[in-house]
Amino acid sequence: MVYRLSPENVRPPRGGPSGALAMFLVLAFAVGIWAFAGGDPGSRTGGSPGDVSTTMTEVPPTQDPESGLPYVAPALLPEAALDVVVALDDTDPPEGSPFDDPAGLLPPQPGAYYTLYPVPPATVAEPGPDRLVVGGAGEIYWSRDGGATFARVGP
Repeated sequence: MVYRLSPENVRPPRGGPSGALAMFLVLAFAVGIWAFAGGDPGSRTGGSPGDVSTTMTEVPPTQDPESGLPYVAPALLPEAALDVVVALDDTDPPEGSPFDDPAGLLPPQPGAYYTLYPVPPATVAEPGPDRLVVGGAGEIYWSRDGGATFARVGP
């Protein structure tokens, strides 16, 4: 048995959407989705440039890569410790003493690299063992327990 194919069975009927029209519809659909999602020209889809909830921000590390110590935000230091940090930049900085890190908790450095600055206690009745240790390059380490543990003041 032989089947004959007629031209009507091979080609689609004329009058349907052309390729250009189909591309236009797809492009219009994509732009519509982008506009509906809140896109502005030159911004990523998903919100306006000022929308903090949708913008990517870099999360600061929780640990100092050089020393392996945890970071503590400067805002979390007691007011007396912040006063010492601010005073370090004054023309008349507070008196510090060499700190040789007997427990070896800070990154090893040669000579008298670290300087210890005691932090005044918050109250006279509670003498605090709070300490700030500053390295020769300006890095600051904080201890609430007299130097038994340290945290790097940073991001």
